[in-house]
Amino acid sequence: MADSCLKSFVKTHILPLALTAGCMVCLSVRAGAQDPTVDRVETSQLRPGQRATVTVHGKQLNGALGFWTPAGVLRPKEGTDLTKDQPVTLEGDIKADATPGIYPARFVSNHGASEATWVVVDDLPTTAITGDADNRATGQALTLPCCLFGQINPVVSKTFRFTMTTGQVLSAEVFARRIGSDLDPVLRLFGPDGKELLYRDDMPGGEGDTQLQWTAAADGEYRLELRDVRYSGGGRHYFHLRLGKLSLVTTASPRIARVGQNVSLIGTTGDLVGETPMPGTADVSGALIPVSFRAADAEASGFASVVATSNPVQSETEPNDAKDQATVIAPDTAVLAGTFQKAGDVDWFRITATEATPLLIIARTREVASPCDVVLELYNADGGKIAESDDAGPRDAEVTAQLPGAGEFYLKVSEIAGRGGAAWTWALDVFRARKSVRAVAPADRLNVPRGGNAALPLTLRRIQYDGPLKVEAVSLPAALKMNPFVVGSKQSTVPIVLTAADPAATSSDADWGPITLKISTPDGSLPPAELQLVPPPPKKADNEVFRSARVRSDVFAAVAPASQFSFTVEPATVTLPQGGMASVTIKATRAADWTMPIEIAYSTPADQVSPGLTVAGGSMPAGEFVVNITAAADAAVGPCTIFLQGKAKKDNTEVVQPVPPIQVEVTAK
Repeated sequence: MADSCLKSFVKTHILPLALTAGCMVCLSVRAGAQDPTVDRVETSQLRPGQRATVTVHGKQLNGALGFWTPAGVLRPKEGTDLTKDQPVTLEGDIKADATPGIYPARFVSNHGASEATWVVVDDLPTTAITGDADNRATGQALTLPCCLFGQINPVVSKTFRFTMTTGQVLSAEVFARRIGSDLDPVLRLFGPDGKELLYRDDMPGGEGDTQLQWTAAADGEYRLELRDVRYSGGGRHYFHLRLGKLSLVTTASPRIARVGQNVSLIGTTGDLVGETPMPGTADVSGALIPVSFRAADAEASGFASVVATSNPVQSETEPNDAKDQATVIAPDTAVLAGTFQKAGDVDWFRITATEATPLLIIARTREVASPCDVVLELYNADGGKIAESDDAGPRDAEVTAQLPGAGEFYLKVSEIAGRGGAAWTWALDVFRARKSVRAVAPADRLNVPRGGNAALPLTLRRIQYDGPLKVEAVSLPAALKMNPFVVGSKQSTVPIVLTAADPAATSSDADWGPITLKISTPDGSLPPAELQLVPPPPKKADNEVFRSARVRSDVFAAVAPASQFSFTVEPATVTLPQGGMASVTIKATRAADWTMPIEIAYSTPADQVSPGLTVAGGSMPAGEFVVNITAAADAAVGPCTIFLQGKAKKDNTEVVQPVPPIQVEVTAK
């Protein structure tokens, strides 16, 4: 699920196509000047089974078509002037069976879709914030329970007042950082006598958000103050505040769960709030899914997000604080889950090998919103250290080893600073002679020029597998097409090229929607690869929008206005024998003033083309261009896909457009 919402581009230049495999050209992701950008989304009654209203603030919001979430689609309010670039109000129904939680959302216009933003679907009724909330002395009067959406202005706090009776329980929870806001929230609760009762800042696992719970000791009027910890504010300092008798959740365990597996929702003190089965189907593997629980005496649900997997998950068994107490890792375990239950907690696991075995273990903590910084250490039975890892570049810890033969091996999992508690949950992907493929994309949406093409680059990581892969789209908006293709065994960077073939079509719902890609082995011997988006920085950088570090897999596509030029290829598939040659014709459709030559080049590293294949090309004049593909006498036999792109420049505008993939099959003489 998702989102919010990444804007990551591969920044590189394009080299002319050579006659050898020595040049390398990297992909770029289209980012049009007209793409809509969302700054914040004001929500009202975004509630299961209710008619909801949202107001979207941002840029390039003219031509609005809809506001998409997995929980429902909203349409522009009747009478809205859609010709102006101004805030847009949209209305629509939220599914009655929607699970309360955080969801990705997209603003869609007739010139494309935005990156994902994040909204909270709540089972609390919405109360609108009034100007009284800016008066610290009085505050805005509320009837509990309720939820409120608003923004914090510089220096000024929001203050709310409500009546409580002796023994009444108040729960308050702020969603800000977790939905992409710049706000670093602080809560202060004042009693009937005006004295401060509680002060709450960051909660572990909340990415900077906070929550509090209080039982009234006296009847009277209480006040709750919400402000930024630095007294900062502005349009991007927005929040979703929940108030009432709620089941407050700080974490879920496990954080990666198999569909149908029970997930525990844990409170601040480590108490079990409740359990719920992991929802979804087998094809959601890798997605971020909301899970919720509502106690019988609660006024609303508590919720968290969990990553879905189709693989077996094993949880640690305490006590396992020492090597001789190690939890045995079952042979079929693909995901290992646990918690550093207290400061200094260490978890040990035993791996039994029956023969020489390749082993890869990848920690997944910060990307699933855990505060853990995991250290992995691998030992043999005699206590000799085989491997150790804290961080693997920008990723969490990762150890790779070749277990030399039959025997017992031990994995030690610890927190680098010795921290622990209910929120310090962790998960490990375990690859013990298990073949798998991971796919990573640098952007979460693709806006495709009408009548043309756009490309989303994927980086493929083969784990203990070095064969070919088949890539296909199993779900696309009706206006978009993608031809399936085979990725050769040497190819690890490939573009997903989508085509909006009808240049004369008018904007409609067929133009946009989520896309699902299936990346698997041609013979189906491996489960489909998990697709993940490049995680954003976990901390706020100066002058940059804060982005949550949550893992995501959602990708969205929409049709945008026509580009300056676009390509078709004929034929899209060729077969040639070793020592043979085949020709493909690239045809360009151009805007009237884009008549200059277009440079045709590889759009992926040239050395990833199958050995022995060469592609002759260069400058494409007006009209069409013939690309000759030659296979050497000893060229590798089998399938390969060639990815090209064209670049042209007019004045200060440089445009790069993908050529549809060319599938090549080399046969033996």
